[in-house]
Amino acid sequence: MAIARTGTAPPQFRAALASDQPLFGAWLQLESPLVAEAIGHVGFDWVGIDTQHGMIGYTGMLSMLQALAISGTPSIVRVSTNDQGAIGRALDSGAHGVIVPLIESADAAARAVAACRYPPDGVRSWGPIRPSLADPGVGVRDGDMRAACIVMVETRAGVEHVEEIARVPGVDGILVGPADLGISLGGSPGETLTSEVNDASVREIARACRDAGVAMGSLAPSPQRVDEYVRAGCRFVAAHRDLQSMMTAAVDALTVARGTSTRPSGP
Repeated sequence: MAIARTGTAPPQFRAALASDQPLFGAWLQLESPLVAEAIGHVGFDWVGIDTQHGMIGYTGMLSMLQALAISGTPSIVRVSTNDQGAIGRALDSGAHGVIVPLIESADAAARAVAACRYPPDGVRSWGPIRPSLADPGVGVRDGDMRAACIVMVETRAGVEHVEEIARVPGVDGILVGPADLGISLGGSPGETLTSEVNDASVREIARACRDAGVAMGSLAPSPQRVDEYVRAGCRFVAAHRDLQSMMTAAVDALTVARGTSTRPSGP
């Protein structure tokens, strides 16, 4: 589903999450506004900026959000913790939503939602610096409507409480972290969404999301496995990862070069 982008109005990523069509995204862990701008022009439905595990600080995040704004592609920031200040700062810097890691209870999910909403529905402090540049008339209800709140379920405890988490008002999506989930369940960091270790838990998460009417998402290990993730119940999936794709392309280039090059003959 292509997200409509008209004029300077922000892409309605939050509304698109509520649709039945899969949204394909890109995942950025390298601090590069130029890469963000280039990826933004590709046509992805959303682009994630990873400030939890990525090498991206605040200044880099801000520059990448500005670069993505040129293309009109929705930008979602994964914050490092369930922190009101970090969530508000990402939204004030122009993110169209946040991904909050390691959510294990309905109370934790409610705190994440509250950080995305202004009073009386939440605790977000007023100061939408970049959103107000694009729309000087932006108001409290506009901010509440535009900010997508995605929480991560990636532990055994999170799965045990996923039904209550999914039903927290204002939770727009649940992103499954297969690696941490696998570790929590006794597996390895190499577990994927559909691995045997994660399978039963992912099915439970998908069921809870369907029942609550929220979107489930994840990060695919490769573009070739995106369809597998969609069939598992994901409605938003990262199909591209900057560092992984760069390394894969570099290895392929070197392999081709070594396989086709000829050594100069000796004297």
